[in-house]
Amino acid sequence: MTASRYPFLFATLGDAAASIPDELAQALETTLSAPGATQTDNGFTLLGCLKRIRHGEGADGQQWPSRWHTPGQRVALARIDRANAGLSLLLEMLHATERVRVDGEEAQHVGDDIREGLLPACRGLTEYMGKQLRSA
Repeated sequence: MTASRYPFLFATLGDAAASIPDELAQALETTLSAPGATQTDNGFTLLGCLKRIRHGEGADGQQWPSRWHTPGQRVALARIDRANAGLSLLLEMLHATERVRVDGEEAQHVGDDIREGLLPACRGLTEYMGKQLRSA
């Protein structure tokens, strides 16, 4: 995948766009390049929203509110906020899968691979938050 093949996707995701499967990248590029995807009367567009999220929105979709932090610190704090929201969700899912495994019917159980996949996802978000805290 090259930047010239998916210019809107690379403008939105940067280098992370290179890791997206080609089929998904094509669909996202088509969506991002559609008429009206980059500008509307009310200013709320898919591309605009993706750019705002990438540049520092917190888990609530708003810019970090502090006036006492630098712009870079606000971006780091917003990223920590998003990672924390993701970590909370993953831990709730892990907790629920364990409760179902112990107390639920076997038909409701998720596989070990799902439960075991949640653990490194939680670890990864925790490590990311630690790095962001050190840079904030």
